[in-house]
Amino acid sequence: MQELDFDLLVVGDETEGCLAAVAGARAGARVGLLARPGRLLGGLLTEDGLAFVDRDSRHLIRPDASSHDGIFGEFLARAGVALVALPAGVGARTLRTMLDEAGVTCVTAAWTGLARETDRLWGVRLASGELLLASHFIDATPDGDLAEAAGVRFSNGFSEYGIPRYLGVSPLPVLHGVAPAEILETSRRLQADPGLEALRQRVFGERAFLDLDAGADYLLLGPPHLGLAYQRWREAQGLQGPFPFEADGFNVAIVGPRSTSWNGLIYFCEDPETLLALSRGGADDFFRAEAAHFERFLRSELGWHHAEVALPQGVYVRQTRHALDVRHRLTLDEIGAGYDHTSVGTFCYYPDFRGFRSVRVPGPLTAHVILEAGLAAGLSNLAIAGRAAGYTPFAHSLCRLVQYNVTLGAALGVAAALGGWNAVPTAELRAALAEHHLLADDPAGIERNAGIRRALSQDPLLLREHVG
Repeated sequence: MQELDFDLLVVGDETEGCLAAVAGARAGARVGLLARPGRLLGGLLTEDGLAFVDRDSRHLIRPDASSHDGIFGEFLARAGVALVALPAGVGARTLRTMLDEAGVTCVTAAWTGLARETDRLWGVRLASGELLLASHFIDATPDGDLAEAAGVRFSNGFSEYGIPRYLGVSPLPVLHGVAPAEILETSRRLQADPGLEALRQRVFGERAFLDLDAGADYLLLGPPHLGLAYQRWREAQGLQGPFPFEADGFNVAIVGPRSTSWNGLIYFCEDPETLLALSRGGADDFFRAEAAHFERFLRSELGWHHAEVALPQGVYVRQTRHALDVRHRLTLDEIGAGYDHTSVGTFCYYPDFRGFRSVRVPGPLTAHVILEAGLAAGLSNLAIAGRAAGYTPFAHSLCRLVQYNVTLGAALGVAAALGGWNAVPTAELRAALAEHHLLADDPAGIERNAGIRRALSQDPLLLREHVG
């Protein structure tokens, strides 16, 4: 039986995991990355097709001109991202290059179990029988699979608040054959349609939406009229399925002269096992059929006769579960209050409660990236860098985003190189991140948080976080 020995082993090939491995190796650690066979490096941002990258809302400037995006900004700049559009293949190749340059040992294999002592892991056993040994482990799987195998407990969706709901699931179709200018023109026409506007008022009431916007590599179809037109068409066609559809706006990434990637088809599922299956296995027959329906709608209803829709292998499952057994579980209220214990950076974005009719959020929240939210409470050398880390369901609306967890993962990787996250003071860790040009930090928006927190506190739904 062969054994490989590392200072840090990252399990999972999401962007967060790849960049955590790069950060650790640059800081001097011997790093291994355990990736799934037959999958693209980058996960959600590549294989699953999330081409419209949710970057820190304060820094919508070119990644190569931003001083606040840390290693995530470096990755986007090296991938040639103008503002937010990341073509899948380019993203995967860029991650591979960064891993190779840093000297990360990449192992592509399935794993079957763990070797552990009472309070620490010491190995991951592969299906082949090989054992990967390490001093520190980062779980960078989307759903905390390594942590679950190690005994970490999780809650599902919003169940701890007595709400049988999860954030929406989205297939991320790539549309070929329609120019961005035509998409924008059609969206303006639909927004002026009296019937769709009346439908918007009936469905959404006073809910505010972002305006139509176009940038160098994106279209922001904030008003929901195109989504409502699709919802109306689906109902007229008698389309039904296990996952109810709800109209919303669309984030559209421009990935070619007549090619765009769409995020905004929102479906809902309340079964945790189904959500985990979608997260791990990708699109099922229902979502493949939905991609075909969306193509028919674009051709027949919008007049885009040359439209062709392709569906990536994965789907965007925004929420499955949240780790309970971490050293500090971060809440949305703490984010609003500027909680900064063990802060290793900041991230600024709008809380996104897909499927909930919550109060209007008057601005983005600036969130500290909290190291302890990623550290397992009962295992001294296990951490989680991803959406399954220690965030309450409402904090998850902000902290699930890739850039937040890349910042967390980079800090965990560097801490492992410096002797471990139990041994490195936060100030020393932040200094090392800055030295290696990995720090993503700009707390300038913290002073706005108080007003946003007051607005959120008026929502009875969000008060469940304090009593759930």
